[in-house]
Amino acid sequence: DSLSGAISRIDTLNKYPVVMQALGYSTNDVAKSAQTLQKGIDGLPTSLDEITSISQQLGPLTGGANKAAKSAIALNNAFLASGASTADTSRGLQQYTQMLSTGKVDLMSYRTLMETMPIALRKVANSFGFTGKSAENDLYTALQKGQITTDQLNDRFIKLNGGVNGFASLAKKNSAGIATSSANLKNAVVKNLANMMDSINAGFANAGLGSIAQQLNNLKGVINGTFTAIGPVVTTAT
Repeated sequence: DSLSGAISRIDTLNKYPVVMQALGYSTNDVAKSAQTLQKGIDGLPTSLDEITSISQQLGPLTGGANKAAKSAIALNNAFLASGASTADTSRGLQQYTQMLSTGKVDLMSYRTLMETMPIALRKVANSFGFTGKSAENDLYTALQKGQITTDQLNDRFIKLNGGVNGFASLAKKNSAGIATSSANLKNAVVKNLANMMDSINAGFANAGLGSIAQQLNNLKGVINGTFTAIGPVVTTAT
């Protein structure tokens, strides 16, 4: 299972730059974003596949690869800091990306955020000067009236992610447990298996043998030839 995860990790890291550069981002920006994503999920029960998928969705909405990565990490941490499940995180993210893409906040989308990231949303509301029981509702009103834009809201999530008691530290505290520790162990195995496979690829390249993927592709001809030979034998035996 971990080997499958390692292969997926390598493929993700190889495909991610291609996808982001196709969206028009510079090589340097994409490289920074990949580092941001890998560093941002360290110690969290979040896979690289999940976080890169979020980052790719946010890319066109934030205007930069690294900013999209920072946004993805901040949002992921905001959900985890509030104790959201995987399903809740997916639901909340869908509504959030919809808000960013349209630049408007509707009641349904905002209620979803209130349900899936209550702790984080309260901190965001407080940071804009809204306090008390109505803080989240006051933030919603300000967003609807255009006093605060969705871009400003997204920037505030990024800002509140770091620092003391930021989303990053809260995410690690609030997601702590046996299940998270097990996921972290698996992620560690996956990460290091992927590093080993990268080392094998480097060895193949140095020896002029291409890569693991090319070696596997070379076996296709052997497999086809083998079954072509077996076919008539099976017919005769039958």
